[in-house]
Amino acid sequence: CRLFKKELLGEKNWLLGFCGFVLGVNFLFLPLAKITEGSMAMAAIFFTLPAFPLMALTRAFLILKNEWDSNTNFLLLSLPVRGYNIVLSKVGVLALEIFLYVLLVFLVPYLIMTGFTEQFRLDALTFLKLWFLPAFSILLIVPFAMFSYLLGRVFSRAQGWITAGSLVGLLLIFSRYLRFGRKIFFRLPGVSINFTLAGEAEIFKLNIATMMAAFLFAAILTLASCFLIEKAEL
Repeated sequence: CRLFKKELLGEKNWLLGFCGFVLGVNFLFLPLAKITEGSMAMAAIFFTLPAFPLMALTRAFLILKNEWDSNTNFLLLSLPVRGYNIVLSKVGVLALEIFLYVLLVFLVPYLIMTGFTEQFRLDALTFLKLWFLPAFSILLIVPFAMFSYLLGRVFSRAQGWITAGSLVGLLLIFSRYLRFGRKIFFRLPGVSINFTLAGEAEIFKLNIATMMAAFLFAAILTLASCFLIEKAEL
């Protein structure tokens, strides 16, 4: 818990920066939302969400890299904590950043749009799906970066090559694994997201089997990262 609080305090500027970015983009679209009865408010999502998975991947690298660059890795690895405490505290902070960011990405445009029109409505459960599923999917990217960086730290003489090569290799393995992984969870039902737009019902269906297969792969990488951080070169 203390380690998580320490990580959270160290990442507060990123949290504030992400929140400020989403609010700023939505503020820029506010005049257009007024003259289009709120419909242009949703356009802000296309400026704030698509590139965020890449940002999450970069953040996962940086949150570990900063420990070595600032030499605080000596302190972390000398504390009476196990490797999994360090890795999970960092994953927890990144999860908080991701879920908060995605929440604002959908919530702010929705509030603006519903303020100008009554033709777009979501119930609470649908909004939770719309928020949780994309955020959870983005979070699954984090273990790929963490494992690759820590593997490079274990073999520090060729750190850059090993980090880049392992990341590419993991993505290739993952693409092949998904065919098998879906079969494990094939009995899971799909999830539908229903909402009303301009008086017409819209339905999107998501494949939960794919998401759970990705979660299993990410969980294995997280466990491996917990082992690697104790083997990484100081």
